[in-house]
Amino acid sequence: MSDVLSYLSLPLTMLAVFGIQALSLQLILGGAGLLSFGHAAYFAVGGYVAAAVSVFALPALGLDPSTSPLFSLFVAALAGLLASGLTGFLVALPCLRLQGDYLAMATLGFGEIVVTVLKNVDAVGGTRGFKDIPKLTHPLALWLTLAAVVVFLHRLYASPLGFAIRATRDDEIASRSLGISTNRSKVLAFSIGTGLSGLAGAFHAHALQFISPDAASFDRSVEILLAVVLGGMFSLRGSLLGAFLLVALPEVLRFATPAIAEKRVLFFSLAVILLMILNPKGLAGLGDRLFHGLRRRPRNPPGASGSTGVPT
Repeated sequence: MSDVLSYLSLPLTMLAVFGIQALSLQLILGGAGLLSFGHAAYFAVGGYVAAAVSVFALPALGLDPSTSPLFSLFVAALAGLLASGLTGFLVALPCLRLQGDYLAMATLGFGEIVVTVLKNVDAVGGTRGFKDIPKLTHPLALWLTLAAVVVFLHRLYASPLGFAIRATRDDEIASRSLGISTNRSKVLAFSIGTGLSGLAGAFHAHALQFISPDAASFDRSVEILLAVVLGGMFSLRGSLLGAFLLVALPEVLRFATPAIAEKRVLFFSLAVILLMILNPKGLAGLGDRLFHGLRRRPRNPPGASGSTGVPT
């Protein structure tokens, strides 16, 4: 039994970390309608800042993270959240004046800048990555944090700011005519989303005791984007399902027959393609169809244009 629990520790950790990342991008993409191709950069910023706090800052202040892990984790995670949120705010001010593909390219460029900078800062390991980070967290703490993020985003969408964010996404001209500051709504959504991504990075660094510049790579950003789109970008529940699928399915295929296990990446890719072809609205839409079927009257998906419902 202990061997099973030991094995499940890493998958459960990655499920929670990836779930927080997907939710953070859902606010930006599904909530505000902003396409970001560099979202993983904020994950890395939060992870590196949190790791630097626990490795350098706290010991310099006379605090030993091993003797007070909960307090040290709180301080490090808060530092990572604030650093990534502030970074997102500074990026949003000039970049959110762009639209569509131009915004996507600007965020992609920022992500590549972060990767290059991290590879050239030897104090945090450079290309080798940041090692020897104290292990301060536990899968249970991560899952409690994930639950708190879900509650926070649900309440945010039900607030006046949440309605302003979704109204801006649906129709900026109509929103302005109602007195909504569309630029403020987008900047706040982007800053909050990037801050939550940094929070995930902080927990990731202190759970795995390592973080590398690859955490900010374009491939990582695409994985997060895929989770949100696969699950249903207008739904919090869907984004969580997409994140869990991307982490759990390759792990399940690892225990399949040798022919499948050796090519599990190929089979995983085929499964994702088939799912998107058969159900373009994502896992959230598929769940609605399975559980409600014809008993439910047709209506717009939560968060879609013309819908004022709170994403679930």
